[in-house]
Amino acid sequence: MVVALVTGATSGIGLETAAELAKRGATVIFGVRNQKKAEGVAQAMRERVPDARLILPPEVPLIDMMSLPSVKAFAAGLLERADLPIDILVNNAGVADMKRYYAPGHIGGLAQTNYLGPYTLTRLLEPKLVASKARVVTVSSVTHRSFVIHDPDTFLHQWSQGTYLHTKLACCLFAYELQRRLSPYGVHSVSLDPGGVRTAIWKDSVFDKQPLKAVIEFTYAPPEDAAVTVVHAATVAWEKDVQPGVPPANDLRFYARGLFASPLVTRIDGSWTSWWATVAAAAYGVNLVVHSLLDYPLRRLSGGRLASKVVPVKSSPQTYDKVLAARLWDASAVAAGVSRDVMCAKPASGPNTGQTTGGPVTGEPAGPEIQWAGDDVARAGLHNVNTGSSTAATVRKSRKGGC
Repeated sequence: MVVALVTGATSGIGLETAAELAKRGATVIFGVRNQKKAEGVAQAMRERVPDARLILPPEVPLIDMMSLPSVKAFAAGLLERADLPIDILVNNAGVADMKRYYAPGHIGGLAQTNYLGPYTLTRLLEPKLVASKARVVTVSSVTHRSFVIHDPDTFLHQWSQGTYLHTKLACCLFAYELQRRLSPYGVHSVSLDPGGVRTAIWKDSVFDKQPLKAVIEFTYAPPEDAAVTVVHAATVAWEKDVQPGVPPANDLRFYARGLFASPLVTRIDGSWTSWWATVAAAAYGVNLVVHSLLDYPLRRLSGGRLASKVVPVKSSPQTYDKVLAARLWDASAVAAGVSRDVMCAKPASGPNTGQTTGGPVTGEPAGPEIQWAGDDVARAGLHNVNTGSSTAATVRKSRKGGC
């Protein structure tokens, strides 16, 4: 039995992803904040997929990504369920815009909802993810290509540095760092661009007003179309896209579909890094708009013969910055109040049987005992999270002391 946890499963891409995974035979856990809405969605989903196996509140706790206590309570509830593995985690829930709001700890509301909430959930579920050798899918956006993160702390704490675009860049950085840290234990982490989608994510944003609303409704894909990319990233055989000679920790995957996989989108650095680069950034922005307006209409009018293939592509250049990704990981751990080190499996003594119980990849020693490693180093280095060379030294120490 495959068990998939999908956040934001009551609307948009999350709903359609959950429905498709259920159709394929997975048991789907709803990671949602509204029980009544979840019950209505589940009833409608069972009409579409009569044999759907769905787990929703109150069988599992509610989860609100805007609230770290809610995220932690949800994770604790799942960890108590020894009978419930997690084979697929889809970090999908998010918002495009909101009124200026700061969560406790002075975390920007968008950074909290779109990034720190999913980060915290994933980190707390590491024991289950390691035990299942899970696939973790973190939804990003093509817009991650347009901005850069200069400093993890300012991203988390300053509203102007924690916009929707910044959060989607952070999601990709996190997905790659998770792959670096957990791939030795069989966990695979990927990110993706679902394309231009007409969902509730645009509610209360500038795109929810005419005439932009009409443009979105006419040219952007419906959620069921966008979910194709998410489901592919969650279920495609890992070996299918393995590049010869690339070690797992460097096997960083970002999936896109149709025109969003075009070299004109993926091979050009469109980040707005300085004022003198305004013209180039604006030109790239126009390029993205043109591709987003043509992608779904081309697929629809061709009956799916064009712009339909999902492929791994290059994400923005900054997403491959290992030092920045590690600094963001550590700063996020401090903000979330979780360990900066991954959940490890202590190798069992005796001959190598090739079998694992929550341990590393097959062929290495099994290890049923789960523990946090390197916490002393992490605590000692908290004050060095954003201090240049000291940060790099702390990162090296933390990784050496962990998995």
